[in-house]
Amino acid sequence: MTKAPLRSTPTQADTRHLVLAHTLSIMTAISESDLLDRTLAAACAVTDAPVAVALDPDGALQAAHGAESLIACVTEADLPAVRHYTGGVTRALAPHGLPSAVTATFGNSLIVLASPRPDHLAAETGSLLALVIAHAQAGRDRLHELDQLSRRADSDPLTGLRHYRPFEERLAASSPGRTAVIALDVDGFKKINDQYGHQAGDHALVSLVGALTQALRGDDQLYRIGGDEFAVVVDVSGVGEALTIARRLLVAARLSGRTISVGAALRLPHESGRETLLRADKALYEAKRAGRDTARVAA
Repeated sequence: MTKAPLRSTPTQADTRHLVLAHTLSIMTAISESDLLDRTLAAACAVTDAPVAVALDPDGALQAAHGAESLIACVTEADLPAVRHYTGGVTRALAPHGLPSAVTATFGNSLIVLASPRPDHLAAETGSLLALVIAHAQAGRDRLHELDQLSRRADSDPLTGLRHYRPFEERLAASSPGRTAVIALDVDGFKKINDQYGHQAGDHALVSLVGALTQALRGDDQLYRIGGDEFAVVVDVSGVGEALTIARRLLVAARLSGRTISVGAALRLPHESGRETLLRADKALYEAKRAGRDTARVAA
């Protein structure tokens, strides 16, 4: 006679439902910090641990979940000693009112589950925490993949520069009287393609972009907005500083073996970022009419 399959106990079923629910929560995290918060919440829910903390490699607290009084016990502890404590995390936390603890690594972080009750964390706590961490790692991999896809969608595949959407967003965030748009394009670029082919043209652009990028300040961003057309959106103290940056770009281009024409415009009050770009473009064409390899500032 065939025996009926054993049915799961309510506790096992509840645990499986909790793991599933928190797996969905972890996998829909929208950032690294959100992922860490959801991972700690899942660890507490699945293991019944009242408090969970994440420590960075130096032992500093990254995130915490659980009763505020218990978190206070952890944050007042010598966290670097907990991170590197050779005698065990449990012994390190016991003097702070947390005599029961289980740990697991998540990337470079140390996840610590703790309880004020001795032997509160069951024998399977470590396995459950490992399961949560495995789902969290899958969630982190998903975030990294989405970030790479977003970067590829927003970046020029040849030069690696950002374009279109991020450029429009930066224009929209510009400030009147503070933000300047510097438009530039390569002098005689069509001749390179016509005489030496598109591969030579691509090589020239890549070399030029490397030189221009080195000439910019750390927070300044160069965008490719057309075939041989580029733009920089920078915060400056005035028109004079924008012209200084434009001239620095001219020098960088010459050193790379090419010349460029540059037009700069400081955003005016009641003017949109797009309108500032149009004035910078007009200044750029004034530079071309003046003989190229020079810069002009919009009136």
